[in-house]
Amino acid sequence: MNKFDILNNKKNNYFLSIGGIGEIGGNNYLYSFKGEQIIVDAGISFADDSLPGVDITIPDPHIFLNSTIKPKAMILTHAHEDHVGGLEYYFDKIDFPIYCNSFTFAYIKHKFKRIPEFEKKFIIIKNYEEVTFNNFSFQLIPTTHSIPDPSGIFFKTKDGSIYHTGDWKIDKNPVTGDPFCYDNYQLLKDEKVDLLIGDSTNAGVKEISRSESDLDPSFDELFKKLKGRIVVTCFSSNIARLKTVISNAIKHKKKIFVVGRSIKRAISTAIEEKLIDNFEILNEKLFDDYNRDNVVLICTGSQGEKNSALSKIANNTHNQIKLRPKDNIIFSSKEIPGNEKSISYLKNSFSFIGLNIITDVDEFVHVSGHPGIPEIKEFYQFLKPLSLIPMHGEYLHLKKHLEIAKDLKIEKTSLLLSGDICQIDLINKNHKIIEQLIIKKLPVIQNSIIEEMDFLNERGKILNNGIVSMNVILSKKFEIIKLQIYNKGFPFPFNKEIIEDEIKEILLNKILFIKEEINENILKDLLEEISKKTFSRNFSLKPEFFVHISLI
Repeated sequence: MNKFDILNNKKNNYFLSIGGIGEIGGNNYLYSFKGEQIIVDAGISFADDSLPGVDITIPDPHIFLNSTIKPKAMILTHAHEDHVGGLEYYFDKIDFPIYCNSFTFAYIKHKFKRIPEFEKKFIIIKNYEEVTFNNFSFQLIPTTHSIPDPSGIFFKTKDGSIYHTGDWKIDKNPVTGDPFCYDNYQLLKDEKVDLLIGDSTNAGVKEISRSESDLDPSFDELFKKLKGRIVVTCFSSNIARLKTVISNAIKHKKKIFVVGRSIKRAISTAIEEKLIDNFEILNEKLFDDYNRDNVVLICTGSQGEKNSALSKIANNTHNQIKLRPKDNIIFSSKEIPGNEKSISYLKNSFSFIGLNIITDVDEFVHVSGHPGIPEIKEFYQFLKPLSLIPMHGEYLHLKKHLEIAKDLKIEKTSLLLSGDICQIDLINKNHKIIEQLIIKKLPVIQNSIIEEMDFLNERGKILNNGIVSMNVILSKKFEIIKLQIYNKGFPFPFNKEIIEDEIKEILLNKILFIKEEINENILKDLLEEISKKTFSRNFSLKPEFFVHISLI
């Protein structure tokens, strides 16, 4: 039986994390309510060093875009890229409606403007509006986060209810949107939450996350005292942070430059939605024309993404933006696990240029969009969920979340990882893993999903061993007239003539034994085999070989 067939079982309810549990980012979840499936979120995640030359990945969407699974819909909780960024790469393959609120649609619609009638796939709903299917219904429940209009999802079924928190925090004074209010959750408390599937990102953090608005006086003071240009880098979809930076830049009469397509799109959306007052963004070509003390540059690339604007600036390869000693860079974001090396490289590059580097260790320039332990406990004590499955976070975060549940006497808990199919028991709360899928992380390069991954093995081999090209000229009698080696990316110099002679000698001896059977293809395979063994024997390396044979 196809493993996916389980999800069509009309007697049971299931939950499957396609991405987002056991990792930061890549949020993509599937619920199946007695044979009716619905997808929650469609996020991206940052690639690690195992994927050379790749910045982002997405969980394999073929898990739900296949002939076995027929989702009724997709729900988007909010507009951060780790929840919606993957959608644009398989939007054309989706044949079901996508539900979201008005701001989320306003933010992501720019991704699809080239697609005729793209808006027909979207259904804009209001908070608390109940959408009903045969076996379940859902409502968006407003919360607070670092972007406007984030929401959790309240599912109701005949067996019981589920609250999927999405990203949240308790922010009583947010920069955008309404304050966190327990009245929003009275519906859940009245109905009873049989299962809470909750955000674990900061489940190991002992402090509260603090309000976005607390950052305003800190940026005010920094913009007042810092001399030289000020570069601020943060996540492009952190609208609240962008508003704080922009309002303080305007307050201190700074000229504002914005670099990076995604951050320009975010600011444009915020202006269209009247979340940020319209202001003048100067052309990058004018960057050197203003007094350095009066310039603020807002830039993408805070996670060290290799192809980002910030990386180009750090490497001095950006066409317009050149920084100088005593300029300043503010990292107003959290380091996503796995990106530490890339971010460290950025900081070292800027330090070499002579910049003053400011992080949340040095100054108060970042607050998290996720709840710490006190907030989680306060919220759960209000909701009183009867069982819990942690999501959003690495394994340590998930374990910490279970410790919080234990402290609150939530006895029915399940620890899952992405790929685990969990049968949800909303009556007795005995949730159990019944199947495990291996879900690939697909690289995205030049706005395309790369499904064939063999090229990454080649990249890794070239990265560690280099490339060797061998040109061989033979007579029609297969006598060697010339054999010449060229190499790229080989880690150290070597005497090519000695290696060439060694390969020639071995090849000639081999040819003597198979002279009657030899042809060009056999010779090419033979030469590649001999060359690989020669390089391995002499250098303990296995470069990528390209053999070119010419017969004259």
